[in-house]
Amino acid sequence: MKHGRRKRPIGITRLALFEFLGVLGCFGLLLFTVPGSRDYIALLIGGWVGVVVVYGLWTMQLWAFWMTACYEATEILYEGYLLTQSEYRGLLHMAGPLVGILMSAITLGYLFLDRTMKPVFSRQSSVS
Repeated sequence: MKHGRRKRPIGITRLALFEFLGVLGCFGLLLFTVPGSRDYIALLIGGWVGVVVVYGLWTMQLWAFWMTACYEATEILYEGYLLTQSEYRGLLHMAGPLVGILMSAITLGYLFLDRTMKPVFSRQSSVS
């Protein structure tokens, strides 16, 4: 009996790479953020949780589907919260949270609407 690894669909590879770019963005923005500030802590937490999400997607862990969904939903809520803060009133400062909301919404849409996603993360597909 042959025990092989499941082949990762291209959609999951794309999503994992897209999430990895987000992780790089979080850690890169830390260089321009005041250490200890609210944004610094959020970027640090977001970056490390993103690393876990990328690992889960790349290795097709069963928990990765819902962890990615929760992570992106939390990102939307946090970015929405930032838009209510006085320092995010200028058009230039609003661009970051708005782009973040858009990217998270695209990720959630892709995660739930692409037919190749959910079967890979179901328990039935892991038993082969």
